[in-house]
Amino acid sequence: MLRGLFDLDNPLMRFLSKVADLLVLNLLFLVCSIPVFTIGASMTAMYYCFFKMKESEDGYLTRRFFKSFKENFKQATLMWLILLALFLLFALEFMMYRTVPGTSGSVVRAVILVGLIFWFLITVYSFALLSRFYNTIRNTFANAALVIFGNGPRTIGIAGAAALMVGITVAQTSTVIFWNLILFWILLGFAVNAMINVELMYPIFRKLMPEETGQESTPDNEFVVDEEADLSSLGYAPVPPKPETEEMPADETPADAVPADEPPADQMPSDPKDPV
Repeated sequence: MLRGLFDLDNPLMRFLSKVADLLVLNLLFLVCSIPVFTIGASMTAMYYCFFKMKESEDGYLTRRFFKSFKENFKQATLMWLILLALFLLFALEFMMYRTVPGTSGSVVRAVILVGLIFWFLITVYSFALLSRFYNTIRNTFANAALVIFGNGPRTIGIAGAAALMVGITVAQTSTVIFWNLILFWILLGFAVNAMINVELMYPIFRKLMPEETGQESTPDNEFVVDEEADLSSLGYAPVPPKPETEEMPADETPADAVPADEPPADQMPSDPKDPV
């Protein structure tokens, strides 16, 4: 019985392993977000890890997180600074119209609220797209908007899950419960929310990913678009086919050929791009 209890394949151990992964990713996200301007890169790396976990790919979470953090740092930081500036603009407008009475004040506050919801969704989808696909900043934002309006039920689910988690925390009147929920956010909250988002987004992203059967694996962020899918509006194009090379007869060897186990010094194989 004890042997079965500590079996890594039993439901309890799988659950505990998942909780441990959430704790690690939440901690990495918080620590790497301390400078504030790195929040975009941290979010991208966290989504990257959850997509890999969704695809049942094993690997070291910490190494995988920092791999994505480093590769996407520049673009993610620029995207985040743009989004942060937009958020500060919304916040400033809200502060200006917070005490304005009458219908005009209510309408402006409602518009600001809708704008903040759209800002949140753009943020979520943009960094999720960045974690899986190469594209320009402009196209990534445009694609995020297309995905938002093209997948209403899943988008509502993402917004609803975040609103429920934040609402329960903010609406607490009990000091003890409130600080317990703050502790939950510090330990698990951001990772849990990102995991829910990935569960809802993954079917959408699969439309842009290649079929696994009969295809060679591609490096991270380089996915082949299904030839039958009309995704030109998303800015993704199929990878061009490799040029065909003529096969040489088995009994013919070029004069400058070298044995397979002794590559030229200037062509020594390098480390793989994605070792994890």
